[in-house]
Amino acid sequence: MRPFAYFLLVLTYFVSPVHSQDTPSDIHQATTLPAGARFEIVQSELAAKWTFKLDRFTGRVYQLVKTKDGDPAWEETEVIGRSEGSQSTKARYQIFTSGIAARFTFLIDNDTGKTWQLLTSKEQLPGGTEQENHTWQPFT
Repeated sequence: MRPFAYFLLVLTYFVSPVHSQDTPSDIHQATTLPAGARFEIVQSELAAKWTFKLDRFTGRVYQLVKTKDGDPAWEETEVIGRSEGSQSTKARYQIFTSGIAARFTFLIDNDTGKTWQLLTSKEQLPGGTEQENHTWQPFT
């Protein structure tokens, strides 16, 4: 019986550290926003091209793009039906991105509940090149 008890003791020693290790997370790093923060950067887990800068007070959304020179820049996206004239003094807009598909990316006005869904369309440019356009459409 002693060899069996010794075997269990050794087995317990080698197995227990495995359970105490944290499983790695594939979620992108983010900091905690200060309570009154006006701007926030949100990135989808699916692709870096779904990186947005949100003005949490006005609901204006900018997408991270590359310039013709290959430099990063923010390009404003259209939010159809968002009140242009309303200037809030507090954070009221939020972006939600799903880890399932980019089409499940939403902008919400937390005061009214009005919601927009990010939609992508393609446009043929002169010269035969294709361009992607991203627009926030009201979600019904």
